[in-house]
Amino acid sequence: MSALEVTFVTSGRTVWSGQAAQVVVPAADGSMGILPQMQPTLAVLGDGQVRIIDADGSVAERTVHGGFVSVDSDRVTIGVDDAELLESDH
Repeated sequence: MSALEVTFVTSGRTVWSGQAAQVVVPAADGSMGILPQMQPTLAVLGDGQVRIIDADGSVAERTVHGGFVSVDSDRVTIGVDDAELLESDH
């Protein structure tokens, strides 16, 4: 099973980096799910939650207000100004 190589960054730090089975982002025109072998994509993000789901089902979730996501050859880059930790994360 292939995996996504995810890099999630703000203007000042790396929020999350590693392999994931799926990523869900708040694209400006609606929620967008990203899976391995997806076509290359560049999208503007709106307000909402970025969810990174790894192979064992663990979920990392942050609230964002704008930014971008780039997908190419199973590499996902998420760039935002700020990413707020949700209460449910540990």
